[in-house]
Amino acid sequence: MMANIVDQHLLQNVAADELARLRRYRTAWEAYHGDFPEPLKALKGRDGKPVAADDNAIVNYARVVVDKGVAFLFGQDIRFELDETGHTPEEEWLAQCWIANGGITTLQKLALNGSICGHAFAKIAPASGRPFPRGIVLDPAYVSVGYDPGDIDTVLWYRIQYTGRDARDELVTYRQIIERDGNVWQIIDQEARGSESWRTINTERWPYTWPPVIDCQNLPLPNEYYGLSDLPEDVLQLNRSINFVLSNLARIIRFHAHPKTWGRGFTADKLQIAIDETIVLPNEHSELRNLEMVSDLSSSIALFERLREALHEVTRVPEVATGKLEHVGSLSGVALQILYQPLIEKTETKRRTYGDLLIELNRRLLALGGYGEEHRGVIHWPEMLPGDPLVERQTALIDKQLGVSSDTLLQQLGYDPDMERQKRAVEQQQLGDAMLEAFDRDDGGGGET
Repeated sequence: MMANIVDQHLLQNVAADELARLRRYRTAWEAYHGDFPEPLKALKGRDGKPVAADDNAIVNYARVVVDKGVAFLFGQDIRFELDETGHTPEEEWLAQCWIANGGITTLQKLALNGSICGHAFAKIAPASGRPFPRGIVLDPAYVSVGYDPGDIDTVLWYRIQYTGRDARDELVTYRQIIERDGNVWQIIDQEARGSESWRTINTERWPYTWPPVIDCQNLPLPNEYYGLSDLPEDVLQLNRSINFVLSNLARIIRFHAHPKTWGRGFTADKLQIAIDETIVLPNEHSELRNLEMVSDLSSSIALFERLREALHEVTRVPEVATGKLEHVGSLSGVALQILYQPLIEKTETKRRTYGDLLIELNRRLLALGGYGEEHRGVIHWPEMLPGDPLVERQTALIDKQLGVSSDTLLQQLGYDPDMERQKRAVEQQQLGDAMLEAFDRDDGGGGET
């Protein structure tokens, strides 16, 4: 009896944790889409539209933080390489596979999910009549994970569950359970309609030692399976506080920005004012003055600036990364490194987590393509910071003299060495053909008559 009570209590805790996770996802997505609570109450009609001026000012810093992080991680094309000494058929197949799966756009969607929810999931689907297998970006809210309590990195099962409409426009809840069965994985597809219980549609054994789902933490979070989001609650609260301060500033300015005229010592009907006439007060004791706002709201503006600075510090997205260049002159490479250091460190951490996922994903894609499971490969990431092209090439020439290979230097400059070799070969062939053609013309028309 006691064991049943303990088991029931544990199940309730697991359900509560799962519900809390989904609520965090929803709150973060709402913030990304700019759906913040209104700091000030506005009088609205039955249609929900304001019937008076709405002073609520909503500034969506959450989207700025996420989009800038995704841009630094996958804003430029990355290159996968299996053999760093030459171009192989496996590399060509993998490049075509990524083109068929959306390339960098798919990676940006994966990183966007991870940045907002804290964890990124992708699913591999066999080709099934297509030229390449599919890499499907999964909504983290649809995926639940069961893991070994003694080793949270060992996954025991994945559950993908969502609700949609079938061909008859009826609501159906679909569920796919991918669970470990010894050294292989079993896939169980189920559905439920209305209040009906789950009905198994299909069961199959996945013919590989790895599952068709792959995932990673957005930012490392020890002792937890799900990673850390770019929009935790403290960041969202900072954004709400900024909206509150700006909204109050907007209301104060609306009521007090314009001076109000007041007078005494006369009645209103005795005061005559025309556009082209002089104001004449009825007696010597009459007064007419303007009531103006004494404060320039500097303290409120200073609070807004401090909150904004705090948000940039906490999220590790410096203001210079969002285009703010006040009081900034010509910057050297070292100065740029210092200014961007928080975002660079954050992006380098993400390159480790997402990089491990991509290397393993490529290995699995190649296995589905019939190229075996032994390919690990490397990722060539682009430079994060803008540089001086002249200085970069001068440095590359010095490195070349020190013995650095041409392949490495071309990669650092953003070129594909294998592609450049192919282009040079084509150019040399075209040059040789042109020389032969010129020689043939000279030989044909240069003889004696």
